[in-house]
Amino acid sequence: MPSMKRIAVIFEGRLHEQKGVFNAVMQRVKHLREIAQACEIDVHMIEGYDRGLNRWLHGTPRIADRPAVAHIDMVDVRMHWYRHRLADTFLHKVLHRPAWFYRRWLSHLADELRGYDLLSAHDRIAGTAAAMASRRYGMPHYITWHGASIYTDPPRDPVYRQTTIELLEHATCNFFVSHGLERYARATLTDRFVGEVLYNGASTAFRRYDEATRRRLKAARGIAPEERVVGFVGRMEAVKNVTVLDDIFDEVSRLYPHPLHFVAVGDGPLRGQVELLMRERGIPCLIPGNVPHSQMPDWMNCIDVLVLPSQKEGFGLVAVEALQCGAHVVGSDAQGLPEVIGPDNAFPLDDELVEHVSRRAVEMLCGHVTQATPPGMSWPATARREWEIYRADGSA
Repeated sequence: MPSMKRIAVIFEGRLHEQKGVFNAVMQRVKHLREIAQACEIDVHMIEGYDRGLNRWLHGTPRIADRPAVAHIDMVDVRMHWYRHRLADTFLHKVLHRPAWFYRRWLSHLADELRGYDLLSAHDRIAGTAAAMASRRYGMPHYITWHGASIYTDPPRDPVYRQTTIELLEHATCNFFVSHGLERYARATLTDRFVGEVLYNGASTAFRRYDEATRRRLKAARGIAPEERVVGFVGRMEAVKNVTVLDDIFDEVSRLYPHPLHFVAVGDGPLRGQVELLMRERGIPCLIPGNVPHSQMPDWMNCIDVLVLPSQKEGFGLVAVEALQCGAHVVGSDAQGLPEVIGPDNAFPLDDELVEHVSRRAVEMLCGHVTQATPPGMSWPATARREWEIYRADGSA
């Protein structure tokens, strides 16, 4: 009788910020376990932390509790903690050399991955550890690219760029969360790699509530029954293009003749600027800040139209979550976003973006647009395809 195959899933995350890639990995693991019941699937998470002067310089919070294992939604996650070092910061930022101590630590982690039959890593840091283990012990390794490790880090950092190219070219297969992200990688980094698209999906918590529940949730947030809601959800940073939200909200107010309420859910370095722009324009906008992911289905059920004017968007999971809750979504044509919201609802990042997004949002508010989650953007579908690839490659 053949022995049970062992799969290691490796990713970088933060225990106190369980959103984005963190939740995507957890969902994929849960659904892959349901399909690959003959396999043992272990989850390894890398989390960095600062101490002393490094913590003071970066303004990072103190992490006193560093468990060896974290129990998250019925998944045991093996934690690997790394203390950032000033020497690595100097090497990387000043000399533009790889972080020596970090790579040595990743090398030790690679040794801990010995004995697995297959490695599934997410993004650059976990991918580096998986590639090291693969070279030493001969197991196949797959890397999933979620966005920023392709479209943000390599263009601004030559060390990250070279590392990313090497990882792309040597992985058994690279999984991208959208065709747009894969095209971007081939056009800007290298086309010498094996690639496959595995879409993200929304958890089952994201669903359309009944109207009575939606009215109650809106009332709890100060939204009147007759008001329609236009919103933004995401991190408030430059790559999300949040400094045009005030222009979009103002233009929607001008074009739509009925009562409106605006919300911007999220936090980040540009939150203060967004709040200031809204006040200066006299736009009444609810900005609740950082919201736990468990509460996001409630917020999505308050939104009628979600606007995503992102400059870069590897996939747009928040768009899938909104669509699952019955909202409409309009935004830019950044990378994978048109695949989620439809090309007719995704507009070029030019001087007419605000006008096009605003007019489409009004058409959506008026009921003139039909929109639904595209087929294949679900965790069961992604897990099935992932398992098919592993079996076709002979890895599982």
